[in-house]
Amino acid sequence: MNAVNPAGSGPTRFYRAVWRWHFLVGMLVLPFLFMLAFTGLLMLLSKPLDSALNASLQTVEAGTNPLPASVLLETVEQQYPHAAVKLYLPPQAADQSARFSLQPHSHAGHGGHHAPATVVYLNPYTGQMLGDRDPAASLYARIKTFHGSLFLGDLGDALIEIAAGLAVLMIVTGLYLAWPKGGLGTLIPSRTVSSRADWRGWHLGIGWLIALPLLFFLISGLAWTNIWGGKLVQPWGSLPGTRFDATQVAPEAVDSHHAMNEAGLHRVPWAVEQTPMPQGSAGDRSLRLDDVVSQARAQGFGNFRVHFPQQDNGVWTVSATTIAGDLTNPMDERILHLDPATGQALQEIRFADYPAMGKAMAASIPLHQGDLGLWNWLINLLLVTLILALTVTGALLWWKRQSRRAPPRAEPAPARTVAVIMLVVALAFPLSAAALLAIILVDALLVLRKAAPAAP
Repeated sequence: MNAVNPAGSGPTRFYRAVWRWHFLVGMLVLPFLFMLAFTGLLMLLSKPLDSALNASLQTVEAGTNPLPASVLLETVEQQYPHAAVKLYLPPQAADQSARFSLQPHSHAGHGGHHAPATVVYLNPYTGQMLGDRDPAASLYARIKTFHGSLFLGDLGDALIEIAAGLAVLMIVTGLYLAWPKGGLGTLIPSRTVSSRADWRGWHLGIGWLIALPLLFFLISGLAWTNIWGGKLVQPWGSLPGTRFDATQVAPEAVDSHHAMNEAGLHRVPWAVEQTPMPQGSAGDRSLRLDDVVSQARAQGFGNFRVHFPQQDNGVWTVSATTIAGDLTNPMDERILHLDPATGQALQEIRFADYPAMGKAMAASIPLHQGDLGLWNWLINLLLVTLILALTVTGALLWWKRQSRRAPPRAEPAPARTVAVIMLVVALAFPLSAAALLAIILVDALLVLRKAAPAAP
């Protein structure tokens, strides 16, 4: 379609209508998109920074004969008598400390859903206490909380969900507007930025370059939102899947794997969070931490973590997941539940057991976070920088526009057509569709008000 027609035919009017809605949506989305990209950049940079700042807790002098995990556990229980041990993380390297995650006894029941946690660090060779810290208070965790909710809880989550859904529409309209009608060479920006046309060339070129990665970031990020992710998409991608045997779960199960998460920390894959936990033998807890660690290694686990039983009929759980930082390959993800009395394997969940949507999210979320290795971290660093450049060039185009306050004019018929098309597309994101409908109604009222004849 030739969108530029000097005769003022239909395509030109449609182009102007698309431009108008791209402008309107962009004014709302750009601040949120800038915030998401900037905090994403800070999250990427804060990961190695956090490790460097806490090197005295996380690293030790490598030895040859580490103490049994049960000895380390006794030290922790003596030093923290008013806390319940929820998680044990064996050292993943010879020079790494052993870690235990604790919660107050008042939060220990039902896994301590999102209760505050304290991670205790010990020298695995001497048993010396190296210190403790609240993982949710780390620089990375604080930035991540702002990235996902603006420190506003559910309200902030909803605002970001609305903005992310509208950003998808902004990408679609932007690609239409930037379609290279004169060939791919028109997407190469000029070397200068002396005029608004130069900035527009940079905006179009960066937009085409970053469109698909940005769409990936938006969709995978939306998986963590309360409505689109938690209510609509996650149930489709959760177990039981095609290979998972739901009969392994006791009908009286009261906890889901979501209980394995902690405040601001995700320990289990997205596809497993809503899956009920199996139940063990009530009261009998003859299986000890050393036995669980030995069985995990015998079962072929490399880097893993051990979740303690949190109820009378709770189970020991060994997990190795990308979202918790144990692995860099999501296809190796594995969760094993053990009966606390007999050590019998009650249930095992692997990547192959996830439904198709669960597999997609298990792979995309670590990719989104830059958790799949140095290559992933470097690529994400480049992508978020380009997204920041896209938002800055878009803001400069708005600033250099002569009539910044008013959206571009468009004929009523094409404007209504584009608005309806955008609303239909936005129905995939309920909160964004509701916000877009409100924008359409307000815009229609303003147009009617301007068109109304003045009072005599």
